[in-house]
Amino acid sequence: MSPDQLILSPGAALGVIAFLLSLLPAGFFVWFWYLRRRERALSAKVVAGAFITGILLVIPAFWLEDMAGRVWSVTFPQTVHYYAGAPIPLFDWRDVVFPAIGTFLIVAVVEEGLRYGLLRAWMRFAQKSIDQIFDGLIIGVAVGVGFATLENTLYFLNLFREGSYETLVFVFFLRFLVSTLAHISFSGTMGVLLARDTFEFLAGRRYALVAFFVPWFVHGLFDWTLAIHLGMYAVIVLLPMLLALVYWSGQSETFVIHRRGGKLLAAGEVEPSEEERNLTKLIKEMDSPWNKNAPWLSQASVNRRLRALRSYEKK
Repeated sequence: MSPDQLILSPGAALGVIAFLLSLLPAGFFVWFWYLRRRERALSAKVVAGAFITGILLVIPAFWLEDMAGRVWSVTFPQTVHYYAGAPIPLFDWRDVVFPAIGTFLIVAVVEEGLRYGLLRAWMRFAQKSIDQIFDGLIIGVAVGVGFATLENTLYFLNLFREGSYETLVFVFFLRFLVSTLAHISFSGTMGVLLARDTFEFLAGRRYALVAFFVPWFVHGLFDWTLAIHLGMYAVIVLLPMLLALVYWSGQSETFVIHRRGGKLLAAGEVEPSEEERNLTKLIKEMDSPWNKNAPWLSQASVNRRLRALRSYEKK
């Protein structure tokens, strides 16, 4: 069959369109956190692997959430409608409490639990690709963006199938600005905290539990505000996490090298720059005994180091 005879079915075509729409916010945030930086500690291959893993994480997450919904419908059939959100308007305490059970104890536990297990295993076994806290942030953001991409694709595809084109623009910006930012916040924060737990082992591993409970609580609170139709507060819930990620991205301690050659350093040493190494060698050679016994050799070496420093400064 020639390429011009290849025709996609309507369902497949809508799926491709939905996926391409979902890639727009994903591409923007990957550029913002990774591509626009000149110095990229992680390779594109590692970041792409984290992105794809985040996409695949949606499959078990949705399956577990669906199973939890079925168990709820069998156990408490009279309250199962709360799993999809509270009715409008809110009448009594059930309209607030039961949606909270669905968001905190099911959705947030499933999604953040899977993400926690994945990122913790990544920090433990991918020792050659992660050597600083910022790497944990990038891996976390990539996993979150991947998860949001497939989740957004499924939402857009459902709108296409229902013919709800008039709400597509609104939902697109809602998923672009809110949902994708939410998963970046949860996953990026978890990646940072797990990286700190991995590298700052002398602090008593205090970040291990925090890395799960903080994203879990904020995720549950975020979904709960949406479930009880207070979406304007959902953005406010995300602000502290987003500001924390921006703050960590500008802190020098986030870029301290804690692992070299796959092995943890004793106390998180800063890897010396080329300028610092040349300066250290210059000082040693100027203080060398050759200054007394063979000054002509010492001077030649010193001049060579000085030229290296000047060329480095010109860069």
